[in-house]
Amino acid sequence: MANEASITGIFRELAFLLADARREFALYTLVLGGLSAIGIVVGLTEATTGGLDFGFSIDAADTTATGLFDIASSVVGLVGTYLLLTRFLAVRGRLHLRGTRFWHYVGMLVLSVIAIVLGSMLLFVPGVILLIRWSAASGFVIGAGEGVTGSLTASWNATRGHSWKIFVCAIILLVAMTLCAGGIGALAGVIGAQAASVVSAFVQTAISAVLAAFGIAIYCVVHDESQELSEVFA
Repeated sequence: MANEASITGIFRELAFLLADARREFALYTLVLGGLSAIGIVVGLTEATTGGLDFGFSIDAADTTATGLFDIASSVVGLVGTYLLLTRFLAVRGRLHLRGTRFWHYVGMLVLSVIAIVLGSMLLFVPGVILLIRWSAASGFVIGAGEGVTGSLTASWNATRGHSWKIFVCAIILLVAMTLCAGGIGALAGVIGAQAASVVSAFVQTAISAVLAAFGIAIYCVVHDESQELSEVFA
């Protein structure tokens, strides 16, 4: 039974997703977090604590080895996130397609990131609006089989009327994640900066997994599959 599209319903769906896919969640955190931790230990990744850190950057100070490691880690992370998303959809009975949707997912992700970044650069509010209204796009592209632009359109339409609820949920998650990351930063004075950075690598990866689940949770509560079925058999 689907949860309602409310603040409580979104968090309930998120909790169900994380509980039902707990093994995949743990594997994702251990593998990708471990990869980041190895990079920190051997000096291929910059050690960071006390803040949220997503994505990667390459600058003039990077060596060829650090640049290649960052790129490889991002590719592994992208594939791992896609597989985790498919599992989240599967455990909630929302994965109806056979075959891979990976490249559709990548195309949707690239297009949405470009649009959100441009919206944020021109004026902060449009970027936030796009981020909220496209929050369910991963579910539509992987679970419902929508195309690159079709998934963004479907998410925009499905989240209509739910923007404030999604925004409030996102703020609550952001505050919780920030406090969690800040707590790891406080460990630096106790266990040392490098050890705290290794712990932070796993925490950051777990946070990424939660954010992936958050998008699928929104998709599950705003996408009415029963309406689609009624249209098919009408």
